[in-house]
Formats: sequence, structure tokens, C-alpha cells
Amino acid sequence: MSILSLRNFTSILLLAGIFSFTSTCGANELEALVKEGQDSNPSVLAAKWKVEQALLKHDELSEFFDPDFFAVAGKSDNARGIPGSSGFTSVTNNSFDAQIGFEVPIEPGAYMSMGGAKRVLQDAEGYGDLYQTLFGIRIRIPLLKDRAFKNLTLNKALALAEYNAAVSNLLKTTQILRRDIELAYIAAYENLSAYRVTQAATKRFQALNDEANELCRLKVVPEYQIFQSKLELQIGHEDEEKARVKFELSLVTLADTVGITRKIALAGDQKALLDVTAKMQPLVEIPENDACSARGAYLEIKNNIQYAQAQLSISEEEKQDKLDVNFGLSAQGEHESNPFGMEELITDRKIGGEITLVWTRNIDYRGPNARMARFRARIKELNEDLRNIQLEIKTAMMTATMNYQAAVNRLDIINQGIEAARQTLAAEQERFRLGESTSSNVTDAQKNLTSILQRQTTATADLLRARANYLYAVGYIGRTGSN
Repeated sequence: MSILSLRNFTSILLLAGIFSFTSTCGANELEALVKEGQDSNPSVLAAKWKVEQALLKHDELSEFFDPDFFAVAGKSDNARGIPGSSGFTSVTNNSFDAQIGFEVPIEPGAYMSMGGAKRVLQDAEGYGDLYQTLFGIRIRIPLLKDRAFKNLTLNKALALAEYNAAVSNLLKTTQILRRDIELAYIAAYENLSAYRVTQAATKRFQALNDEANELCRLKVVPEYQIFQSKLELQIGHEDEEKARVKFELSLVTLADTVGITRKIALAGDQKALLDVTAKMQPLVEIPENDACSARGAYLEIKNNIQYAQAQLSISEEEKQDKLDVNFGLSAQGEHESNPFGMEELITDRKIGGEITLVWTRNIDYRGPNARMARFRARIKELNEDLRNIQLEIKTAMMTATMNYQAAVNRLDIINQGIEAARQTLAAEQERFRLGESTSSNVTDAQKNLTSILQRQTTATADLLRARANYLYAVGYIGRTGSN
């Protein structure tokens, strides 16, 4: 897969399958928060810059084809070339020498060198000082695998694996961000619902306290019946304040998860969670292999394995012999007074040619062998990490599915109990008005209703959390069920 196609593929993965609530919570409210998080969250932005770095690394590899220019100037006396030596330690014997030239690699695997030299030969036989001019061209062709071009290919594979790993890391980071935003979003609506339920409970306590005061004034109930309702009213005010603060803090947590500092205001009301669950379809079973292939964490490890395999191939290449054939063509001439003259004074032939065969081999492979062993160990480590994340994905899918079904069952049970709690409260209130019951019985009935409504909120939020965790576990493949 090419770099450009990978970049497009990443954009599709980052934007596809956004899990959002219905319009009850505001038009695409969650989707907008997720998109804002992708644009603002520091973790995602850091992962994007990591992708950019890996992409730029491919541009670095093009420097392989940059020509190498060289220039030499020097003087020598009785210079002798040492067999096996490399680099310029001296120039032409008994001369002032100036040389320029360049070498450039040529596809698919050759190297061309061109250059020229201007020399002042000292004590040339029969002449004294003499100008000499030389220019030529040489082609070097590796007969075995060319290590430089081979390494270029391996480095490209290394850079591609690094880029793929960075893209997978970006996908992983974005998936984690989406899951965290969804959970924080659900928690915010859960706390909003709990706050509204507590507010409604406080209103019921206030109504009971007012009613108890009125019945006491009318001598229907004794004065001590007021104390319980007043106590529950004060407790209700305190519970309401705690619920309000918890809701406000959940909005702060949501903004922090998104990666923004502005205050978030929810578009929906306390019934938003119930409205969502009422329209949801059951979870769609996703094959484990498909879930793994969609998870950024799983793909990142696979890309890291490819990276380690490329490193292993580079180490293996270091052990290969080198065999090069060199072809050269040159022109050389001298002149006594003209620096650019090309006469044959001490040169037998103006045009020269050469062909050489050069074989090179490393004597010891301690470094490459150690690196190969290290990279093989790294591959084994990553394979175990890959197996571990497969287990994590499988466990997460099973856990989310079980939690989802448990929440569905709990909601069925709770919904049947809510009506019973309402009827019990109405009956106790009527008995209290008739003087046949106490305020304690009414407050107990009120607390039972509040408790079961809070349980309904918790079970609904647990259902949505299980759904969000399942979608994260399967890598957000499509849209599981309806939103």
C-alpha cells in the first residue's frame, strides 16, 4: 500500500462510524465533540505529527541519488599508492595536483564517476616542469547484490513500516479518544439525569413537608409528623447540591477528555439516555479476526513486526560479499607552456581505458550476528504482544456483550418496578391525607421511587457504556445497530 493511499485510508478510518446519540441530545452533538477532539486533543495531534515525521523520512531517502562532489588539491613527492587503502592520502607522484569530480548512483544499480585533473609535473623525464591535463569517466557495476541499492530498498521498507506503525498509532489514539469521549459523554448525561431525579425528589419532599404542616394546622396529624418530612427535605437539598456539583464536574471532565477548555453545555435533557436506548438495536456480532484487523493497537504491533523484519534483513545484508566490475575511459595529455594543452609528450596514448574486478568480504560477522539475534528476539517479543492484544480484544468483546445483556435485563426489571413504586407512593400519600399513615411511610415511598429512578438511570448508562466498549473492542467496524 502506497503512502498516499495509506493517508487517505487513515482519514476514512478516523471519520467513519462515529457513534452518536439521536437528535434528542442535539443534532450530532457527540459526533461534533469527537470531531473537535480529533482536531484539538494533544494526544491525537502528537500522533499526527508522528505520522508527519515518518512521512518526511521517505523524502530523506531520496538523498541517496544526490551526486557526491569532490575537490582535491595538494603536492606530493615520491608518492606511492598503498594497496587496500581508501581515500586521498596523496595525489600524483612529484606534482602539484588539483582535481574535481562527482559520483552519482544510476538506476537500477550502477555508479557513474566523472572528473578532471590539472597537474604540474615536477622533474618530468626530459622536460623539467610540465603541465598535464586529465579527464575521464568511470562506471562501476556491482555483479552481486548491490549493497547500497539493496540497503536503499530495505530502508524504504523500514520507512514504510515506520509510517504504517505511526498511522496505526494515530488510529489507536483516535479510537481511544472516541471511546473516552463517549464514556465521558454518557457519564455527563447520567449525572444530568441523576441531578434531575434528585431535584424531583426534593420537590416531592417539599410538597410533603408543606402538606404535613397544613395537616398539622388542621389537627389531622400530630405535630411530630412534621419532623420526618422536614429532615428528609434538608437531606434532599444536600443530595441535590451533591448531584449538581457532580454533574458540573462531569462536564469539566468531558471538556478535558475532548481536549478543550471551553465550557460544554449539553443539548439534551434527563430523558436523553432513555430515548437512545429505546431506539437501539441489539449488538451485531463481529468476527474476532475482523475486530483485530480494525483495531489500531493490533495493527501497530503488526507494523512494528514488519519494521523489525526490515531491520533483520538489513543485518543479513551486511554479511553479503561485494563484487564490482569497473569500466573506465580517460583522456590525458601534456604541454610545456599551455596549461590546457593535450600533446603526447610523456603520455604514450592520449585515450586510455580500464576494467577492474573488485571483491570485498567482511572477515568477522560479530556485529551483524548480534544484531540479527537481537532483531529475532524483538520479533518474538512483538508476536507475544500480538497474541496478548488478541486475548484482550476477545475478552473485551465478551465482557461488553455480557454487560450489555445484563443491562438490558436490569432495565426490564426496573421498568416493571417503577410503576409499582409510583402507585405505592400515591397510596401512602392518600393514606397520610386521611390521617391513616405517617409521614415516615410517605418519605419511605418517596425514597423508594427516587431509588428506582436512579437505578433506571444507572442501568441505562451501563447499557450505553457496554455498547460503547463493544464498539471500541471491535474497532468501530461500520455502525453496530442503530444510533
